[in-house]
Amino acid sequence: MSKPIRVETDLVPSGLYGASDDWTGLTITRQLAGPLFVEGPGRTLRPGLLHHARRLDEKRWSLAPRPDARWSDGRPIHARDIARHIAAVARQAGPFAWLVSLIEQIRPTEADRLLLTTRRPVGNLPALLANPVFGPRHGDPAVSSGAYTMAEGPAGEIRLRATGPWPDVTYVLSCDAEHGQRLFDRNAVDVTCPTTFPVSRWAHRADYPELQVDDLDIAVALLPPDSMAARRKHAVAAAIDRRELSRRLHGALGPLDSFTGLWEPGRAIAPARAGHGLFPAAGRAPARLVFPDFSPNRETAHILAEQIADNTGLVLRPEAIDYRAYLTELHTTHREDFRLVLLASPWPDPAALLLPFTRRPADRLPGGPASGFADLVHRALAADDLRDRLALCARAEEILLATGEVCLFGRLRSAARLRVENYVSPPSGWADLSVCELPHD
Repeated sequence: MSKPIRVETDLVPSGLYGASDDWTGLTITRQLAGPLFVEGPGRTLRPGLLHHARRLDEKRWSLAPRPDARWSDGRPIHARDIARHIAAVARQAGPFAWLVSLIEQIRPTEADRLLLTTRRPVGNLPALLANPVFGPRHGDPAVSSGAYTMAEGPAGEIRLRATGPWPDVTYVLSCDAEHGQRLFDRNAVDVTCPTTFPVSRWAHRADYPELQVDDLDIAVALLPPDSMAARRKHAVAAAIDRRELSRRLHGALGPLDSFTGLWEPGRAIAPARAGHGLFPAAGRAPARLVFPDFSPNRETAHILAEQIADNTGLVLRPEAIDYRAYLTELHTTHREDFRLVLLASPWPDPAALLLPFTRRPADRLPGGPASGFADLVHRALAADDLRDRLALCARAEEILLATGEVCLFGRLRSAARLRVENYVSPPSGWADLSVCELPHD
């Protein structure tokens, strides 16, 4: 039996499948649940468990499972299995229930055919269905629709058993980013965590020939205190020198000032501007800048605090918070703090990161109920052509960014040290480990 592929992870996710509430949970779910459509490099999509998608009208799609789609026990995956799983995720009311809520109804019309009706027109439904949460889950935890099933393992490890002729996978928990690198150096892992490569090593990444770097569809943003006046929020956003920040992080983040910039790399980035007049110094106490405690957030937070102080006089005090608090307390305990956040696109489409903002009550929509924000996003979601979607999204995010409530400044980059071959990271970062091979001894 071949050795397992050992993958560093910076955390053990609190849930998998529809209960995933973090990026790591989705990366592991991707191994256990066969995706309905597969996201590849360069934003390509190819068939997964579904091999056919035909749009019947604005809201209805005909879908067909791949004829050879099988559960790990060899039984066929039918249309009803996929419909049953999506209905279960919708009932679960978990973190991705809002994503499934785009689907009004899905039902099998034959053993090998599904009719899916969306609540609103969706121009690129296969991209939406590429999210791992849609991959069907079997009622028996020992059976899966993906390349692996769960296996028993000791504390600090997550073990996956291969369902085919490829190596098993073991996720090994690291204490921090540098510990993960030491695990690789002593051959304890074969793939390092792709989102925590230390900033100090980014400066010398040419010394690591085994390092693979890819852009991710994860925007890094600053959320100002909820009660801060809009003009001050804009002054803080303008104070950030995005290109200089990227340079000082040695490329761990790429410069970014809009969501559509994820789809249009190389676009112009506005220079930083000073705004001292809005922040009088008298009686000012330092404001907290909280961030999830993993690389490169610590370094990013300190550079942000320095730039904002230089250009506005506003003093920020960076403070790490644990990951669970980051997931659950940003909009409660920390609502009056500055917050460094990572916004991952839930599916490969420019409308995906804007859509959650349309779910607010009408009086809390960006720009207010008369702004047309929600209409622009829904029109972008419905558009067939990517250029049309980008144009509509650009207009919508002008309204969002005008509120000052979200300040985008960076794009996270994946950097994984590899002792395996055939590793491919799509922009989502949800790599398929079953295609990887360990080098032959």
